[in-house]
Amino acid sequence: MEDKHALSTHQLKDLNESKKLTLAGQLAAGIAHEIKNPLTAIKGFLHLIKADYHGNDMYINVITEEINRIESIITELLILAKPTEAKLTQCSITQILDQVITLLNTVAHLKGTEIQANYAPNLPLLFCDENKIKQVFINLLNNALEAMNNGGIINVVVTSENEHLIIQIIDQGTGMSKEQLDKVGQPFYTTKENGTGLGLMICRQIIENHQGRITFSSSSSGTTVTIDLPAQSQGLDHE
Repeated sequence: MEDKHALSTHQLKDLNESKKLTLAGQLAAGIAHEIKNPLTAIKGFLHLIKADYHGNDMYINVITEEINRIESIITELLILAKPTEAKLTQCSITQILDQVITLLNTVAHLKGTEIQANYAPNLPLLFCDENKIKQVFINLLNNALEAMNNGGIINVVVTSENEHLIIQIIDQGTGMSKEQLDKVGQPFYTTKENGTGLGLMICRQIIENHQGRITFSSSSSGTTVTIDLPAQSQGLDHE
């Protein structure tokens, strides 16, 4: 007889992902604080050296750029470790997406890529932290743009079903293998040459804190990211 209290495979996967996020957050906090103090000292002394340095400026500039990159990684780690409290308001998902698409259209055009939006009529409002949700879409659309070196179309499709908003970002990139797809969103896993693997983790955390789900599917013709968010949900966990 089947145990009605037994967790389904889906529930077990969600539980494992939640544990990974918690562990990654704890690890991120430790790493960030250990790196931050010596990095501040290095940056300060580099500034002093630069004032009296008469050699090739390229070396100093490269060091400065790499320090700035480390600082940006630390910022991501701290977001993962200690997210700020959500500021929840009623928002139009189409307005949020239109703003993000406008922001990224210049980059898209430079890459010969077009972002097309297709919204179902009469979509419900979303009770959310607008800036956090924008952060998710900026990250996901940037990923789609980076996957499409040969140009093409990115489709952003929004529908509603059973008081849920379903947002899909569909690119025409090279796609991911099954092995890559199984690992996407895991702590510090990335397919990018200079990526940290933190962006998608933060996206997943934001969506889950809004009681939603984010899933990925992929083939040789591209990748689809699907976000399922409860519309007008007011019982959100604070991030």
